[in-house]
Amino acid sequence: MDKGIVSYCPTCKDELLATRLSCRQCDLELTGEFALSKFDYLSDEEHDFVISFLKLQGSFKSLQSEKHISYPAAKKKLANILLKLGVQDDNKQALEISREFFLPIETTDSLVIKKIKEKLNDSGGKATITLFRGDPCEIWYDSNKSGLVSPKIPVPNHLTWEVFDAAIEVVINNGGKAVKGKARSGAKLGSGDLPVDSVEGYIAHKVHGVQEGETAFGPGFVICAILDWIEVCKNQRGYLSITPEFLKEVDSI
Repeated sequence: MDKGIVSYCPTCKDELLATRLSCRQCDLELTGEFALSKFDYLSDEEHDFVISFLKLQGSFKSLQSEKHISYPAAKKKLANILLKLGVQDDNKQALEISREFFLPIETTDSLVIKKIKEKLNDSGGKATITLFRGDPCEIWYDSNKSGLVSPKIPVPNHLTWEVFDAAIEVVINNGGKAVKGKARSGAKLGSGDLPVDSVEGYIAHKVHGVQEGETAFGPGFVICAILDWIEVCKNQRGYLSITPEFLKEVDSI
């Protein structure tokens, strides 16, 4: 029965080289120093992980289910294998793969932030959501871990965790349904198009310090779509309303 290649010295644990190759068909023998494949230096567990990863066509969600491990554990294992294969130059760079697409849920996170992290972590740290008009919109974690980023919102720090908490707060304060507001039209805070108790108006005032009579940036169309994506709100024409299921969770805290 064929045995697997012994790739490490059982005494000093250094990498082994093949010094003799033979043909079972014609008895030809070659002597010398023959380096093993980098894959031969993987452990049985690492080799099995690679095979599963390829079999599942790189789907971490399927890999999590098959191996019964968490998403960050799967990413970290792959990062270590890439390092071992020489694909990554240093351990810090390799392990960054696991951190870039996953954020742990903190005990201090609000309920809405926990739900955003849960769904985005399940999506590999990046997702394509649908805006109210049906356009696709990509979102992913900000590198500073303070919230999200999206190509639809080129101005930094407008998808921070605070804006989602503020959006939920104003909707609840309005009895479960709040006007979105029209900040993108250039409306001034406190006007009929951008009331202070509208979603965009409240976020502009509470999070970004915009005062009445001033104009505000309008990221609400993405914020509302994200809240709809995580199923805590309904993104309706002109309004954002909270779902009864989420409201029950809020009340139970």
